[in-house]
Amino acid sequence: MVLQITEDNRQTASALFTADGFDELTPRPAFDYRHYELNLKEASLRLALLIEGMTKVADKTGRFVYQLPDGRVIDTCTYHRWEWPQAIGMNGLFDYYDLRSSSDPSDASAAYILGLMKDWYQQRVEEGIPTKNINSMAVMYSVACLLDSDRKRGKGSVLDDEWRERFEGWVDEWAEWIMNELPRTPQGGFQHVTFRLANEGQLWDDTLMMTVIPLTKIAKFQFLLHTQYLMDEVSGLWYHAWRFDNEAGTSGTHSSDALWARGNCWVTLAIPMFIELTELSPSDPVHRMLVSTLRRQVDTLAPLQDPATGLWHTLVDDSTSYVETSGSAGFAGGILMAIRLGLLERAKYLDVATSALNACLAQVTPSGQVGNVSKGTPAGKDREFYKGIPRMGMVYGNSLLIVALVQWMRITQGEVDEFFAGIDAEEQRSKLE
Repeated sequence: MVLQITEDNRQTASALFTADGFDELTPRPAFDYRHYELNLKEASLRLALLIEGMTKVADKTGRFVYQLPDGRVIDTCTYHRWEWPQAIGMNGLFDYYDLRSSSDPSDASAAYILGLMKDWYQQRVEEGIPTKNINSMAVMYSVACLLDSDRKRGKGSVLDDEWRERFEGWVDEWAEWIMNELPRTPQGGFQHVTFRLANEGQLWDDTLMMTVIPLTKIAKFQFLLHTQYLMDEVSGLWYHAWRFDNEAGTSGTHSSDALWARGNCWVTLAIPMFIELTELSPSDPVHRMLVSTLRRQVDTLAPLQDPATGLWHTLVDDSTSYVETSGSAGFAGGILMAIRLGLLERAKYLDVATSALNACLAQVTPSGQVGNVSKGTPAGKDREFYKGIPRMGMVYGNSLLIVALVQWMRITQGEVDEFFAGIDAEEQRSKLE
């Protein structure tokens, strides 16, 4: 089944974001997160399971496959497609590849992960590169990371000439599109254009992860502008979207008063990623403002963590909304990354992050799928919209948990190196095959 979406049929499109008649993926936790002790061996096994499960994520029902008026077919659920969920998947794979290869470039598991990534890119080349929008731009982050690794480790060490030339062409082409063709909101923000909607005059927190992070060299202004309009001044949490009412940018409104978990987790992750990528000095005013923004958000999030499950609710301030794993994994990964970079204090924040990580691991099924992950979500007009989004297997559910696990392992880097050094190369590879 492929859902036909026409320009004048918004009601049909709304069916994409409801769980009515859909068998959701909401398994019971595999264990009680409060009594779970994560160790390096367990983390390694969980990573292997998550990676295998991620490559098998697919919308087998066709319920959420879209066909647009121009004939394009969009599948944001299945691993073997080019859209933002799959881009987040590549980010997770690169994080683990970088961890394994940084100390030993010949590591067998690193080679296997790099092969998975190249296979994914090759299949996308054969299918044809999609049209450009804010979300499809997200793939450029992992592409740029591989180019950077090849440059730092020596030309040809990561990419051969063909891949290097292809990736350099992509980065240049997509960056030029962002800078010269992507519509701007009033005040010069990146308008959140998607494959389906122009979202005229709208700023979304998703944009920071999907487009601003891949363009870190020019991103300071975009980060500050999105913070200005999307962060709640009282709580430090973030709204999903803002729409300007006029071209002058003198008035506007949030899409709703919903404080949505996954939208907030993009911020929790994007701030430490941005600071690390740009190497901002701690004395830089932008650095100081971003760390303050992150701290305010995390301090508000911590007491909102659901004690029964260890997860956050999909509306973080609404305990009547369901608990949601991908946003919770993003919070865990972002907090752990900030601790590793010295942006947040280990003594104060580590327990929050590790309990959330354990709770997310309890949502992994024996087949490597991650339960209680909400489907890709546009900006809703009210809180009820977010509470009704279906939960299903999604690539970013696996990937955000992979990112969190890798950050946990980086915090114990010395122990990680010693642990992997003691594993036979063939055994390393078999864990991931």
